[in-house]
Amino acid sequence: MHLHSPREPFLNALQLAASFCAVRSPKQVLMDVLIEASNGEVVLQASDAEVSIRTRFADPGVRGEGRAALPAGTLLSAVRNLPGEVVSIQESGSLIEISGGPALFKLHGDDPSLFPLPPMPTFEAGTGTGTVTLPLPAFLDLCARTMFAAAKDIGRYAFNGVLLELDQHEITLVATDGRRLSLARLSCETGVKERSTSIIPVKGLVQLQRAAGAGAGDLRIVVTRDKVCFGLGKTEILVQLVEGEFPDFRAVLPKQKDMPREVLLDREELVLAIHRAAVTAGDQARSVELSFEQGKLRVSSRQEGVGESRSELGVSYEGDAVGIRFNPEFLGEYLRALPDPSVTFRF
Repeated sequence: MHLHSPREPFLNALQLAASFCAVRSPKQVLMDVLIEASNGEVVLQASDAEVSIRTRFADPGVRGEGRAALPAGTLLSAVRNLPGEVVSIQESGSLIEISGGPALFKLHGDDPSLFPLPPMPTFEAGTGTGTVTLPLPAFLDLCARTMFAAAKDIGRYAFNGVLLELDQHEITLVATDGRRLSLARLSCETGVKERSTSIIPVKGLVQLQRAAGAGAGDLRIVVTRDKVCFGLGKTEILVQLVEGEFPDFRAVLPKQKDMPREVLLDREELVLAIHRAAVTAGDQARSVELSFEQGKLRVSSRQEGVGESRSELGVSYEGDAVGIRFNPEFLGEYLRALPDPSVTFRF
């Protein structure tokens, strides 16, 4: 390995790739970043065996070629602390020299041939679905609206992931932990021939959000038998799918005829009212009650030995008095995930 690169683009790519490495692993190579350089382009890859990334950049200032596998955390700290505008990486016997300006680090690396390189699907043809292209911000919005509802307990298998359903004219994401369910849909022409479903681990979507940054441009999706690949710009993310069968979410969705009442609420006011009520909801069997009456909504909680609280909001409601209890954390997470200024309650 002999590489000279402008420091800024190299550091940006390294920070992204390093965030995909395993924090702890019996396999040292899973805590490494693989660096490859050729023809004025630098490619960085990292993997924790479940989620992998390949990101690249080209710059007129890139010179040299070769490959090296280096510990991500140590390398990132070294490059961050280098002075100057150019970083140089080259072999020096059994060590790898990282230098910039008057500063020099010598790091122990690993054999690049041992680095796990999962095959990245092409974005021209994927098994069963082909390539789906859609605006990246739209997909990130679907993720934000659903991911919070996935199970956080390890060992829930399918519940630990988010269901991705690709249909001819629609993309659907669904998450549930068995006590709540969140569903978001996006109407778009996917180009797929038939409906397909996959369960994506939440960690894969979190890493996609991290790689997306501000979230501009298009997102490309290819689903294979056991993996999903996301492509954005010059970055590809490969995620191992969750095994198991996702519950039939359509069977538990309420029908329109079962929800005759509809109330439009100010989202921010409701979030604040729930937050206040949560103060006296106690530690066991936490709940807040939403009581709808003529022209108002009362948000309250009461716990023996703790106390009680109540807030009132003005609403357009003319039906019979109705009280509904919710877990304040569940309801609050959902409301905070919405970008809309108002939310509709149907019951």
